[in-house]
Amino acid sequence: MSSSDSKNSRKDFVWKYVIEVSGEQYLRCKFCNQRCMGGVNRLKHHLAGTHHGMKPCNKVSEDARLECKEALANFKDKKTKRNELLQEIGMGPTSMHESALSKTIGTLGSGSGSVSGSGEPIPRGPMDKFTTSQPRQSTLNSKWKQEERKEVCRKIGRFMYSKGLPFNTVNDPYWFPMIDVVANFGPGFKPSSMHELRTWILKEEVNDLSIIMEDHKKAWKQYGCSIMSDGWTNGKKIGEENVVQVITDNAFNYVNAGMRLMEKRSRL
Repeated sequence: MSSSDSKNSRKDFVWKYVIEVSGEQYLRCKFCNQRCMGGVNRLKHHLAGTHHGMKPCNKVSEDARLECKEALANFKDKKTKRNELLQEIGMGPTSMHESALSKTIGTLGSGSGSVSGSGEPIPRGPMDKFTTSQPRQSTLNSKWKQEERKEVCRKIGRFMYSKGLPFNTVNDPYWFPMIDVVANFGPGFKPSSMHELRTWILKEEVNDLSIIMEDHKKAWKQYGCSIMSDGWTNGKKIGEENVVQVITDNAFNYVNAGMRLMEKRSRL
């Protein structure tokens, strides 16, 4: 992000919902402390609950949610109108794939007139929309993207089958954010190594969870805490004054122990 872009983004209203942590390269939600590595627009989607690349905030205030939702709708409307205007004057945005397809079609002699003899694209003008074969190019581009998506999906599937991962892995709330940031990074992304996963990445995630746990612990005094027993032992103490219920299975020994606990501790 350039310095001018950074200054402009700082003027955005959504910064009042941001927690800034020294040394971090991403934003944090003021309400739930969720990290957001996609900039202010991604944070707006998080607060508005649009399910666009981020898990919705479950603690956002209604005023903040509506404010972000309205801002995203206005942004989308302005972007649509701008693209329509650019296309009207023959300067509409074209992707890398469209440019490559135009060059290929011209080289093969399709008669589209979009590429010069030197192989360079000819600048589009206001009358080009009446003479070029744009529908054909759009169809070819769409078909090409479908084939490209199939190849990407097969690679993802091959990885999952190789490691024996369950199919519902893709329903995990962190699945789409992961895919989204990789796609936004673009070509040349170097995946995290095994060493990184077990060192600094793990450390940062543990730190984040610790912060979230501290918020939960503060809420214990107000709402109380439930203990769920699964047969494992744990040396951590929660504090008797914070426990309002103990949840176990219905085995006789658990039921018996539960009755004795309720006799001694009336708050259970």
